[in-house]
This record gives sequence, structure tokens and C-alpha cells, in this order.
Amino acid sequence: MLAQAPKLPPALERIATTPVLASEKPAGYPHVKITRLAANRRIHTLGGVRIDFSNSHASESESYALLRTHAAALRLAHTEATVKTGGLFHTRAVAVGRFAVGVTATTKAQAKTFLSLAVAHLRRSER
Repeated sequence: MLAQAPKLPPALERIATTPVLASEKPAGYPHVKITRLAANRRIHTLGGVRIDFSNSHASESESYALLRTHAAALRLAHTEATVKTGGLFHTRAVAVGRFAVGVTATTKAQAKTFLSLAVAHLRRSER
């Protein structure tokens, strides 16, 4: 049985339907998978979108969560950025308006670069 994709707010639907440009992909990760995430009462999101980039050896991901207020987005971004990963991967996150944008990458430098690409995708979807 197929699961139905959750109904997203318009701002998140625009992110999910905006094509990911080659300039917005991390270098060396040609495959893209977009996942729509339903609202989550535990972390107080109105919905989310996760974009996974992969190659034959590894994967990286960026996520967008829509929250009710900018303050809530700041709290979630701080939580995402301070997750203990044991050195397996590195996380970075930032709040942009009511969005918490987070990324995971294999190195700290890649996470910083990847976060700027994720914010660029968010800005482009808002146009």
C-alpha cells in the first residue's frame, strides 16, 4: 500500500517543487531525493521538506522546517546545530524567518558550504 504525501503549507510546497539546480547541489552528489514531512507536534513544526543528495559512497541532506514564529525557528536551528554525532558527520543550521534550515555533511567545511547552498535554494523558491 502506498503512503500518501502529507499536505504541506504553500511555502514548503514551493521548496519541494522548485527544481534543485546543479549550482545548489554539493559537488560530487548527482542523485537527489525530495521527501515531504508532515507536521510534528513534538518539535512544533507545521511541516518540513528534506532533500537528500547521494552518490555511490555517501549521502548528505538538507532540511527545511516551517515553524509558527522566528523564535521557534531559532530554537530548532540551535538544537539541530548542536546535535552530538560522534564525529560521523557534521551539522549546521540557521533560522531564516520562520524556517529552520539544517544540513548534514561529512566534514565541517562541507557543512558550512552546503548550508549556504541550502539557503540559496530557499531564497530561490521564495521568488
